[in-house]
Amino acid sequence: MTIKKRKNMWIILAITVGLVLLLSRTSFEIRDDVEINASVDKVWNTVIDFDNYKKWNSQLTFLGGTVQPNGNLHLRLAVEGTDPYEFKPDISHWTERKQFAWLAQTGLPRIFDGEHFFELKDLGNGKTLLTNREEYRGVLSQIFRQLPMMKTAPEGFKKMNLELKNYVEKLSSE
Repeated sequence: MTIKKRKNMWIILAITVGLVLLLSRTSFEIRDDVEINASVDKVWNTVIDFDNYKKWNSQLTFLGGTVQPNGNLHLRLAVEGTDPYEFKPDISHWTERKQFAWLAQTGLPRIFDGEHFFELKDLGNGKTLLTNREEYRGVLSQIFRQLPMMKTAPEGFKKMNLELKNYVEKLSSE
């Protein structure tokens, strides 16, 4: 191999590595907020009570895991218009009564990661603002963003929030 060919090969490799690093930093977010007429404690306890998701969440099924800081989950997501799938995220954030999140990675980190957050804010007067959001990031994030599943995801977030709101408010009134 000539010196010129070797130099060109290194240039192509450097450009490729640079593009992959740049693409690994791309991201997008889906989110929905809902005001719930219940205390932060009641909303928090419902969000982390995966054994009872079947009572209110029509899209997400808890299949097992350890629901605690640094734990892991085994979940099944069944959203209208897509095939159900199982995934095993790690709990990435746990701030009591404020924030809970899990991180699911597809293959190697930063290829396509989804970090799902539930964030709670006390609005006073027994009301809570719940933010349900997911940050998608990685090399393939802009490609995955175009998939039909991602196009319908905002409606799924709204549905989940409404189901949570209705369930927690019903519990609060009993």
